[in-house]
Order: sequence, then C-alpha cells, then structure tokens
Amino acid sequence: MEENNEKSVVSTRDAGIRYGLFSGVISIVLFLIPALLGQNPFQGVWNWVGIPIVITLIVLAHKYFKDEGDGFMSYGQGVGVGFWLALVGTVIAGLFSFVYLTFIDSAPFDLMLEETQFKMEEQGTPEEAIDMAMTWTKNLFWPIYAMGGILGGLIIALIISIFTQKKSPEESF
Repeated sequence: MEENNEKSVVSTRDAGIRYGLFSGVISIVLFLIPALLGQNPFQGVWNWVGIPIVITLIVLAHKYFKDEGDGFMSYGQGVGVGFWLALVGTVIAGLFSFVYLTFIDSAPFDLMLEETQFKMEEQGTPEEAIDMAMTWTKNLFWPIYAMGGILGGLIIALIISIFTQKKSPEESF
C-alpha cells in the first residue's frame, strides 16, 4: 500500500477565517478593557494597541498558509489571507461592540461623543456645526467602523504580503 504524504492544501479563505476568529476575540478583549474601566475604547492609545496585534496575526496566518499548504504563497494569496482575516475580525468585533453598546452599556459610545464635542468646542466650532457633526457621527459610526476595519486590515496585508510571500520556483516572470 502506498502512503499518502501530501498535505491537504489550505485555502486563503480558510487561513484568513481561522486567524480572523483570533483577531475578533482579541479585538473584543481590547474593547472591553477600556469600556469596563470607564475609558473611551475608540480613541487614544486603544486605537494603536491593535495594530501590532493585527500585523502579528497576519504574519502568523501567512505562516500557517505556507506550512499547511505547499510551502509557497504568492503576493495575491497573502493579500487574500489578510482580507479574510480583516473581514472576519471586523465583523465579529463590530457585532459584539454594537450589541454591547446598544443593549448593555452605551457609556463608552457616549463618552466618545462627549470627548469629540468637547474638542470641537475647544477649537471654537460653531454650535450648529457641532450639532450636525454629532448627528452624522451617530448615523455613520458603524458603517465607518466596518469599512475602516476591513480597509485598515487590507492595507496592512498589502504591505506585509510583500515581505511574507514565497514564490513557487515554477512561477516565472
């Protein structure tokens, strides 16, 4: 009997979803820490903490893709893994945050609005403009959150894939 030593090839979607789940869970934790401490989870240092984590997760997802596949990954495959990771992570974190802020505790969202309004008042922004900005912020926050998360992850994946790609020797240019 012949023994089959070939690895099953993992798809970009599979690798991205796997690490997107990790990203979503980590994002929920990074949201809950400041929210439960009475801080604004949407501005300040909390926005920047997630970037090195996303970079690390994309690198790990690329490594997983290569290790579980044929050992190679094109630039496009790397971007694909990063896209799926960003999409899944953003959807999970966004849904959790939406449910938390809508049904459990709206204080972190209210705090973000208050801080934004205070900054606008400090800059001498007219009251009508502040009112309009607050209305637009409330209406567009979640679509911008979703697009920002997905596009941000995709941009990081575009950059990281330059360095993590490993072209197959059969590829010719």
